[in-house]
Amino acid sequence: MPIFIRQNTPLPPFIPLPRFIVKSELSINAKLLYGFLLNRTQLSQRSKWENEDGHVFVIYTIRQMAEDLDRSERTVQNALNELDAAGLIQRVRQGRNKANRIFVMFPDMVQLSASPDSRFCVPDMQDSADSVVQDLPASNIKQENKESSKKEKGNRTHRRFGEYQNVFLTDDQFKGLQSDFPGQYESYIQRLSVYMETNGRQYANHEATIRKWITEDDRAASGKHYDYNHKYEQGECL
Repeated sequence: MPIFIRQNTPLPPFIPLPRFIVKSELSINAKLLYGFLLNRTQLSQRSKWENEDGHVFVIYTIRQMAEDLDRSERTVQNALNELDAAGLIQRVRQGRNKANRIFVMFPDMVQLSASPDSRFCVPDMQDSADSVVQDLPASNIKQENKESSKKEKGNRTHRRFGEYQNVFLTDDQFKGLQSDFPGQYESYIQRLSVYMETNGRQYANHEATIRKWITEDDRAASGKHYDYNHKYEQGECL
């Protein structure tokens, strides 16, 4: 018989799924796998599994992932490749017959509002924000104001670019694109801005997306410009 949820009903174990990952263009398998990896990351935090830089890692075999997601190992591998390409995980090999260390990452534009020990997702209470604040003690309201100030300060680390002002880059990211792709970065920022606006797409990392597009286009262009009629001089290396 189904159980109705009451005010004091504890929730069953669930997988964290951030909103930014839900809105991304990743496949549903990649989104679900990211949630499982985040869940494993919480366990690693408690177990203090970290490298010399203090970065928490996960030990999670592909076979275990496939069993947990009820998917094939090939599907899991494809999902891992998606997350890797999106800059949301980093895999570090540990040697033959050993599982990789997986470092789970957030896009740098995401605001972290929950503590590492949080076990439950924060519900969306924007519609009832006024009534919630009225019931809070003065000390909690002050704390909420502090958190809000921190978020506003964090938001200022990114600047808006593109025709629709929907491409977010830090000063360092913008300077990096400007330095690495001096004749291309502006047009690709514009291209990403228009593409997201017209298609409703969201990307976890705008800088990584721009770099990926430029690299792919340059690689394709280099193949088209190959001169098959070039004659090599005697002794010239092919």
